[in-house]
Amino acid sequence: MTVDGRTAVSFYLDDVGPYVTEFSKKGKPMHPVPVSALEEFAEFVKEQGLAGAVSVIPGLNCLLTEPKNDVERDYAKFVGRLSRYNLDAHMEIMTHGPLFDFDEMKPIEGTSEAEWLDDPNVSLEEYLRYFRNTIKVGRELGVTYTGLTTPGTHPNMNPNVWKALARLADEGEFPNPAVPVFAVIDESPPVMRPVLVARSGRGASYDMPSGVWDYIASWRNSPDWIDVDRYLTPQGKGRMADLIRNGSPTAIFHMHWQGLNPATGLGWPAFQELIRRLNDQFGDRIVWKRPSEIALEAYKSSDF
Repeated sequence: MTVDGRTAVSFYLDDVGPYVTEFSKKGKPMHPVPVSALEEFAEFVKEQGLAGAVSVIPGLNCLLTEPKNDVERDYAKFVGRLSRYNLDAHMEIMTHGPLFDFDEMKPIEGTSEAEWLDDPNVSLEEYLRYFRNTIKVGRELGVTYTGLTTPGTHPNMNPNVWKALARLADEGEFPNPAVPVFAVIDESPPVMRPVLVARSGRGASYDMPSGVWDYIASWRNSPDWIDVDRYLTPQGKGRMADLIRNGSPTAIFHMHWQGLNPATGLGWPAFQELIRRLNDQFGDRIVWKRPSEIALEAYKSSDF
């Protein structure tokens, strides 16, 4: 929320893991990304006084609780330290792909987690069970999840997802009673703020969209999808500029590890340029906050 008239700025970083997929090539081969790339990003966030959320997906292309090589082991060790860098850890569900069998500890062929989130036939109890299990696996990695980033966009998500997150917050499964959720991207509103979607006891889940499509570090990792001016031009125009000038309570953007990681991502210099422009043009009008902080402030200002 705004502090002394300032806009709370934050980001979501999706698809983070030891491997990235080369979408530009037939067959989509996977390539390892050294954990030093994640450390470099985290150090930049800390040095620049930024704040945001990073997806920690234990079963994305491997199982971090059962690492098979040094790259996986290094990631498994580092993700538990993200909070030291002013970074939230978000569930982007267990695999970002197929549903996961927590008894057998392996993916299940068939329905994807993305499809499952929209399925109107999934019960509240089923979502509760799956989220609890994912949270438990995260804790094995030293990760305390604060919110949910969905795999893909979900404007029509099953209402039981929101209810489950609020229930889990009420039960103390999240560190705060307010759970931020990144499920959609919306470039239309002149101002943006957290929207309360579900309540359960003292728990609540909040819709907190990204306000701009990813033209910094797309999952495509393509130069065609890099356009810092879409956010903020040298002349002070762009989506982020509009939100800040309009006095928007929040201005949140999102990125993808495939395009951002400093080792192979083409968007790393673009991200740094965006931060430079934000600091130069709006340094006195913004304050960086983690999504969990933004959601908690919205919660505290409500009638709970």
